[in-house]
Order: sequence, then C-alpha cells, then structure tokens
Amino acid sequence: MSADENLPDTQLAQHNALINARFSMLPLQMRLFVAMLAQQDFDQTDFREHFIPIGDLLLDNRGGSGYAKVHEMCEAIVDFKIYIEELESATRRRSKQPVFTFINLISKAKYDPQSGGVLASFNADALPYLLQLRECGNFTLADLSEVQKLRSPTALRIYWLLKEYAKFGKRTMTVPQLRFVLDIADHEYPQFRSLKAKVLEVAREQLSVTDVPFTYEVERQGKIAQRVTFMFEAASTKKADPLPVDEWATTLRNLGVAPRSLATIQQQLEAGEYTVDYIRFVVQRVKSQVALKKIIKPAGAIYKALVEKYLLADYLESLSKPPAAKKGIGTKKSAPAEVAYPVAEVQSMYDNPGPYAKQDRLPTFEAHLQAIYLSQGFTLEERAGQQWLVKKEG
Repeated sequence: MSADENLPDTQLAQHNALINARFSMLPLQMRLFVAMLAQQDFDQTDFREHFIPIGDLLLDNRGGSGYAKVHEMCEAIVDFKIYIEELESATRRRSKQPVFTFINLISKAKYDPQSGGVLASFNADALPYLLQLRECGNFTLADLSEVQKLRSPTALRIYWLLKEYAKFGKRTMTVPQLRFVLDIADHEYPQFRSLKAKVLEVAREQLSVTDVPFTYEVERQGKIAQRVTFMFEAASTKKADPLPVDEWATTLRNLGVAPRSLATIQQQLEAGEYTVDYIRFVVQRVKSQVALKKIIKPAGAIYKALVEKYLLADYLESLSKPPAAKKGIGTKKSAPAEVAYPVAEVQSMYDNPGPYAKQDRLPTFEAHLQAIYLSQGFTLEERAGQQWLVKKEG
C-alpha cells in the first residue's frame, strides 16, 4: 500500500504482525478492541483515552448481569497479553528471523456507570503495531461495517488473516500455524474434524456475508490434515463492476448475500456452471430448511450451495422426475419411473467441480460416465437431438 493513500473514516488498520500474533479473545473483549480501533486517528502519534458506549459492547444484553460482565472484562483485559513478533526498530518491518515477545494490548479499561460506557487506552507497547502505519507500509485495512458483521472472535481473526492476502485471493496455512495464530492448544479440538466444525465452518458461515466470503481445501498426508488453503476473490484495483440487477440477484441480496458473493455467483452463471433455475432451486431448498429451523443464516448456506454446487445433482434429478399423476377414476396406470440426466449437464458438473470434489474426480469424463452412471444401470439415449443418461425404475 502506498504511503499517500487516504484512509476513510470507516476503515480500521492493523500492522500485519498484529494480524499474525498469537492471541484469542472473548466476544466482549473483541467488541472493545474493534470499537477502540474504530476511534484511532490514522496519523496520530500517541495513544489517547477512548470512550466506548455500553451499547457498543452489550448489544442486546442490557441487564444487571451484562453490566457485571463488562466490569469483569475491564478488570481482566488489562492483564490480557498477546505473543507477537518484535519489529525492526528503524523500519518497523517484520524480520526474516522473527523473535516473539509478550506485550499487554490494553493498559487501562474502566467501566463508568455515570457516563454509560468504558474508558480504555491501548498500551504503549502496542503503538508500533497500530499508529503511523503509513511510514512502515506493512499493514492491512478493513471496513468497520464488514468487521461488525462478525460475532465470533475466531472468525474475526480469520477475516483479518484473509484480508492481509486480499490481492492474492488465496492463503495457505499449515494446521500448526493456524492453531498458533488462533491460540488453539493441542488439547483443544484434538481431532481435525472438530477444528473444522467449530472453527473453520463457523468462520466460513460468518464471512459469507462480508466482503471476504471464502471456501477452503484441506491437504492431507494419509489421514492427517497438513494444510488449509483458503480461497476467496482477489481484491481488484479496478473500479468494481456494477451489481447485477437481475431478479435472482435481488432475491439473494434480500436474503443477506453480500455484494462480493453476488459478483462470484454472476461469474459462475456467465461461465455456464449452472443456470438461474438452479439458483431458484437452492433458494427454495434453503428456505425450507430455515422453516424447519435446521438453518439459521440462509445467506451463508445459499452461497456455499451455489459456489460448491453440492445441490446440483439433486437439482438435475428433480428435472428428470415426471409430475405426480392426479388421483381419480379412470387414471391410467403410470409408466415405469425413470431417472434421466442431460449428458451436457453432467459434463458441466464434471468440468466445474466444487473445491471438495476436485481431488476425487476421475481423469476423464468418459471414465466418470462409466464409473458413476453406466456401471449403475444408466444407458445413453438420444432425445430431441440431445444425449441423455437414462435409468428405468420399476
């Protein structure tokens, strides 16, 4: 980032060493940290005392127990330490051979009932990581409006880790590196499937409504997870294309799907990876799951189903099902049921797999047809000039 770039009032800034430091926060601590960052003047040379209204911390919980939790948080956070790289004194850049040290992040935090908020100050040791960052250039920006969408401190940490690599659209971390940065001890989530469910999936769902929605791949050696590669849309220096105004985009936007997610979906539509009808199918499926209270946040579920296309097979199967016959006197015996897929649609699924399907894909489409369809009783038929895979049932 160039040194003469203007920082909008709605943006937060952190040195990249702070983004990669080892620490974990509780939700109240996270809200205090974000609120203090939002009040930082990008060009100030010294820390000042911040006043954070109680409403920015408690959100919906304004009862006596909530105020007691704020008081306890203030008492604990002045002892809160992070494990962070020491910076080169002259340039404030990160060293090729980093040396880590513990520092206190916040030096003062006091709940003041009369003013209705918390008075807090950053610790002087944190100054190189938060102030006058244009001078060192090794920092990352994020919009406050995006950060405020995140409820989990771990999701917030992952958000900043991905923002640091925004121009690349991908970041790979070993599992030990991920545990280190997020301050997850080995005895916490000892099985990777637990780490995936409690950390990665929670972050993926929450970030789906931000400007950094992501998917990820897990690299394994045998059965042991070795690395996690986060994939997201690379930030562009060009002026963003206008948002799509089609009916499908309006529907998804009303359901909470973020603008950048809409842009990704539009790219997949234009590439022919699926049709608008598939979007309608996904929306209806997710809405039915929301009604059953199996899904809480529809936006993340819709984005995942579209980008990874894991409901595409169900959608194609629904196309092959004949409409249900009406009951009544004189109803003719129905013909044997069949399952039928257009070969072109099946090849589109093969050519454009979701990130989790790539590693299991057979090397050729012909081998895929044989293993998945023809060996299971499907036959090839031509209908109206189009090849279909057909399996008679009954």
